[in-house]
Amino acid sequence: MGRQGNLDQAAVDGMSAPKPAQRYPNEIRRYRLEASLTLEQLAERVNLSISQVSRIERGERQPTLADLRLFSKVLKKPISALVASAPVMVVGFVGAGGEGVLYAEGQGPHEVVERPSDASDDTVAVVVKGDSMTGTADDGWTLYYDEVRTPPLDDLLGLLCVVGLDDGRILVKRLQRGRRRGRFDLYSNNTKPLLDQEVEWAAKVTWIKPR
Repeated sequence: MGRQGNLDQAAVDGMSAPKPAQRYPNEIRRYRLEASLTLEQLAERVNLSISQVSRIERGERQPTLADLRLFSKVLKKPISALVASAPVMVVGFVGAGGEGVLYAEGQGPHEVVERPSDASDDTVAVVVKGDSMTGTADDGWTLYYDEVRTPPLDDLLGLLCVVGLDDGRILVKRLQRGRRRGRFDLYSNNTKPLLDQEVEWAAKVTWIKPR
């Protein structure tokens, strides 16, 4: 009997305590009340059920990025004011040496990554594929950007940028003016530059997250 009692106690001691429920603190309720909206009114405007919005306000449910964009629009507050830890959407991958792809609206794997402290509501991320920028933007690293320039302006010259070419390629390069008007030379760390390229748009890399 004593041996059985010891076994039972050992089993109890070996049991792990239940983990506390994860919380997702936010300021949605505060700004809803400031806007004089009822829970029902907010739920209707963001296309969620009343119980879903209630759970989000209490921090029991994590809002998606799409949810946060709707809350931001309805409450007229930036996402960063609603929830400081809102993730950043991965919108595609960029080629450090070859081609890259930006996912079309509503497509792609919908991955998210951590939000830099100085990110804006427009900040998005891309993942590097290739090794021509090794030492600056290695294969598998995540690059963040927000302000897209169409076409690029001189203030981006010499900076590490995500660039979109007229042939559809999406690359990460350093920009310099090309020899022909309106064209750009694109520089890497480990490969020959691409000279006199037609660049449709470019965005300065604002933050880099190593793998």
